[in-house]
Formats: sequence, structure tokens, C-alpha cells
Amino acid sequence: MKRFFTTTRYREHNRKDLRHEVPKLHLMLGDREFSTYDWSLGGFRIDDFKERPPVGEKMRVTQIAYDTENTVTTDSIAIVTRILIGKNQVAFSFNKLDEEAYDFLEQASMQRLAQLGDI
Repeated sequence: MKRFFTTTRYREHNRKDLRHEVPKLHLMLGDREFSTYDWSLGGFRIDDFKERPPVGEKMRVTQIAYDTENTVTTDSIAIVTRILIGKNQVAFSFNKLDEEAYDFLEQASMQRLAQLGDI
């Protein structure tokens, strides 16, 4: 008997951490900077990612920022969890998130609430 599972479009997400679109995070993955499509304490999705890294590939996150004044240097590891073909998006989950990065992402969550309050 074949087993099937529904992917992305019709399947409900079983996320522990909700994804946020604002504030946009700017990440240094290796030696390249990317902006997030959405993010959470558990991971992030990058839009306009031209390459197709294999699922399971580990990438080093060396810096996270949400504006020029709010940035943190980090030594975190993200793993490619999903490729969204047709959208050029790559989803990552944090495999190793150091304390500075965790605190920074919590601060960014609070910044998100402040931005939503201004709308």
C-alpha cells in the first residue's frame, strides 16, 4: 500500500513558532546577504534564492539585522528544509541558534508588534 502525504498548499502547518513577515530580517549566510520572506524563532524563508541547495545542507548564519542600528553577530547554523520551486524560495530551520541570536529574534518580535501598532 502506497502512503501519500499532502505538501505545502493543502496541508496544515504544525509550527511551534509562528512566522512573521515584518520586520524583514537581513541575514548573512556564508558571505552573502539575504532578506527574509518570513521568519520565526525556529527558522526563516528566503525569497529570490536563485540556487537550489540540497535539502539537509547546513549553512552558517553570521549576522542578523532588521535595520542598520539593530544587528547582531552570531555563530548559528541553519539547515535547508524545503525548496519552493517556481517561487525561488528556500526554507531553513535553525539547527543551532546561539543565545545572542535567540535574544535578537525575540527583540525583533517585539519590534514587529510595535510596527503593527503603528498601522
